[in-house]
Amino acid sequence: MIRNKYSNIGIMLLIIVSVISCDKLKFGDDFLEKPPAGDLTIDDIYSDATYARRALWAAYKTLPTGFVFSHRTKLNWDVLECLTDLNNSIMPWGSNASELYYPGLVTAVMESTYRGTKYSYLGRAGEMNWQGIRQAYLFIENVDRVPDMQEQEKTLLKAEAKVIIAIHYSDMFRHFGGLPWIDHAYIPTEAVEKERETALQTMNNIVDLLDEAAAVLPWTVDDPLYWDGRMTKAAAMGLKARILLFGASPLFNSASPYLQGDASDLHLCWYGSYMPELWQRALKAHEDFFDEMNRSGGYQLVNEGANYRSLWRKAYLERNNGECIVSVREILYANVYDIDSYAWALCSNQWGSGNPTQEWVNMFPMVNGKSIFEPDSEYDPDFPYANRDPRMYESIVTNGDAYATTNRAETFVGGVCHAQPGWESGYRVRKFVLDGGSPPLYETPELQSIPHHYPYLRLPELYYGYAEAICHTGGNMNQAYDLVNAMRTRVGVGGIKPGLTGEDFIEAVLTERSLELAFEEVRWFDMVRYKREDIFTKPLHRVEITRKDMSESPPVSFNYNYIPYEPRYWARNFSPKWYLSAFPSDEINKRYGLVQNPGW
Repeated sequence: MIRNKYSNIGIMLLIIVSVISCDKLKFGDDFLEKPPAGDLTIDDIYSDATYARRALWAAYKTLPTGFVFSHRTKLNWDVLECLTDLNNSIMPWGSNASELYYPGLVTAVMESTYRGTKYSYLGRAGEMNWQGIRQAYLFIENVDRVPDMQEQEKTLLKAEAKVIIAIHYSDMFRHFGGLPWIDHAYIPTEAVEKERETALQTMNNIVDLLDEAAAVLPWTVDDPLYWDGRMTKAAAMGLKARILLFGASPLFNSASPYLQGDASDLHLCWYGSYMPELWQRALKAHEDFFDEMNRSGGYQLVNEGANYRSLWRKAYLERNNGECIVSVREILYANVYDIDSYAWALCSNQWGSGNPTQEWVNMFPMVNGKSIFEPDSEYDPDFPYANRDPRMYESIVTNGDAYATTNRAETFVGGVCHAQPGWESGYRVRKFVLDGGSPPLYETPELQSIPHHYPYLRLPELYYGYAEAICHTGGNMNQAYDLVNAMRTRVGVGGIKPGLTGEDFIEAVLTERSLELAFEEVRWFDMVRYKREDIFTKPLHRVEITRKDMSESPPVSFNYNYIPYEPRYWARNFSPKWYLSAFPSDEINKRYGLVQNPGW
């Protein structure tokens, strides 16, 4: 049983709010301003509509982000992509990817005491999961007594609060499986006795919340410039499609568990059998989303821009672009708000957290759509970055590409960029960071002019999920191809290889998700939901680029030496336990029914 669970994890305040500086708030964030002051009682808050709304805005501020804002966030100074095959961290300090995960040092005991694992169940690494859930339930349970708020608004705001709860539970579900289900805001003196629900019941609970919200929320916000970032019917339906796709995937939906143990016996980390109907549910959720989008409009892929690179940058980076379904705004610390200030720009560029792997670079096709490994692709190993998918250039700074507005990126040995810290792989992350480099370049005007947001759920993910569900249910593969190729078409790249079916098509979709959605916390969950031991264990490489002719000015001919990284622990000693996180050992030892995940 759980006794005083919330006081144990430090979230038993009636409501956790703080006075947030609004100096840097930009358009579209007005609804996040000024949560109620800490000296107000809960009766004060729900006697006034303005204060009540601000209580919900405080819950919005707990939404998860994939960005790094300080060492008090997940993985310390690293991002989740550092644990995938797309990116490698070599930061000598503050890198929990390289210091904890690469050598295999993560333990359940560490989850109890250490700050900076990939997801903290107790909220020690910046996650505000239980805090957000509690704030949302407090709002739901109290807003009906607000005297100066219309009933329609109360209904809509309660639905928004349900989506916030569902988001936090969705993240925990993807990291832990079945969870204790909290259905109201517990008070400090209330004894709580909750065991983990099964994985299937947890998923269904999340879906139920999203269905309840979708039934009353508007498809889009009325005033995007003011209200963009608020939860909508599109958000609820899109999140439902995402979680059902994850739940239908082989991690939980299989004829056998990924690892034996008590949690497997109790169906906490799998369903107990393969359930093909779950793929049908995932398909239906995606069909419903796109049917509503076709009826109501309001959302579409960004397809207009000065060139392919700029329109794709707009698609992931800018707010209110018609493509972002769930946009997360205010993140943890008011004094680190704008995108030009977040710490990822510094740690990825200067300190070595952001090193794209050669394996990720190799995934990007030629403009003609062919893989660089196809014999007729027109790929030239002497000029490996020529005529590639424009998303590559916007995701990764490559040798010779335009850099910092006017100069060429010199990532070769002896080049200007190579001499800077953080270019160890021969590349640097450009996505979200743009041309930021060492100080003062990581605060370039192009970043300073863009109001921050984190695209928690973007429309392309639903395109890919729809195609994946079609394939798994034996549907129309021509339609599946069209869905996948929509993202290639908008950047002028030829379609994926024709005629693929079954596992080959799914593999192509997973690759496409890595090209379009990298650094949006998608690749890790693709690796675990498909139980991809082969990706966990494959060798990863960097490139060392040297000049062929020292007399060339500017240099144009190079040698490329692909050097393996030191293998990560799981590459040498793989265990399926890595698919899900460990619950904190201290919580397990309280013996209230929180059964540990297998292998931990």
